[in-house]
Amino acid sequence: MKEDYSKISPTAVFCARMRAKQDIPFAKEIVELIDTKFKDSVEDLPDYGDTLTSKSDFIPFIEGRYYSLNDALKNMKNVFILELASGLSPRSLNFLKKDVIYLDTDLKNLIEVKKKIFQEIIKKSNLDRSNLFFMEANPLEEKDIDSVGLFYQNQRENKQLIVIHEGLLMYFNREEKKKFMENIKKLFEKYAPNGLLMTTDLSRTTKKENSKKGQENIRDKIATAIKNDFDYFDSEEEAKQFVSECGFKLEILANKKVIEELIAKKGLEKNKVQILETAKEYRVWKIRLA
Repeated sequence: MKEDYSKISPTAVFCARMRAKQDIPFAKEIVELIDTKFKDSVEDLPDYGDTLTSKSDFIPFIEGRYYSLNDALKNMKNVFILELASGLSPRSLNFLKKDVIYLDTDLKNLIEVKKKIFQEIIKKSNLDRSNLFFMEANPLEEKDIDSVGLFYQNQRENKQLIVIHEGLLMYFNREEKKKFMENIKKLFEKYAPNGLLMTTDLSRTTKKENSKKGQENIRDKIATAIKNDFDYFDSEEEAKQFVSECGFKLEILANKKVIEELIAKKGLEKNKVQILETAKEYRVWKIRLA
C-alpha cells in the first residue's frame, strides 16, 4: 500500500486527550508528557471546539470501547497480545502481567514517540516492563504483519496470539478493510491457527440521517483535519457478512455488565437505558479462522 497513513496520527492525540478526561489508568500521565516533553514530536488536531470541556451526561464512546475491550481480555491467561495501531492508548501498561507478552505497534514515528513516553511512565511508576515490546507496523503491509508473526513465533512461549485494535477500521475504505482481514488471515494460518482477533470497530455502523449526534461528536472536524472520511458498514448484518466472506467466524460479546459498572461509578443511572442502548456500538467482536 503506497498511501501515507501517517495522516491519521493526529487522532491518536485526540483519543489520548479524551481518555485523560476519564479515570483510565496512565491516561493523564500520557497527556502531561505530550504537552511538556514531547509536544514537538506529535501532530495534534487544530481545533477541538468544545469537545474536551463539554459536560455530557453520557459515557464517552472512547471510554466505553476501551473498557469493553479490556473486559474481554482481563480473564485471559498465558496470552501474547498484539495491539495494532495502538496510538497513545495506555492499554499495554494495564496488562503488564507475568503470563502476558504484549507487543505494542503503530506507524514508525508514533510508536517511537510512544516508546519514549512509556519509558518515562514505567521508570517513574517502577513498573516491570520485561514482557512489553514495541514495534513499527502498518497492518495493511503484508511484510509488517509477517514481521510481527515472526516475533510472536520467537517469543510466544506457547502463548495464544490475541490480536486487538480499537478505532482503526473506520479509517479504511472497503478495499483496505479487505486487505487488512487478508493479512490477519495469513498471520493466523502461518503462525497461529488458534489465534483470535478482538475489536470493537465492527459494532459501530453508519448513522442514519436523522440520528442525533452526541455533544462530544467532532467527527466532521477530524475527517477534515486528516483529509479522510470515516467508513462504517451500513448494518451489523453487512459487517457479519464481510467477516464471513473473509474466511472467519465470529462471536459478539455482551458488554452490559461493564457499562452498568461505569454508569454506577459515574452516577448516571437516570440515563441508564439510553447509555446501554448506545453501548451496543462498542461491543467486542471475537473473530477466529472459520
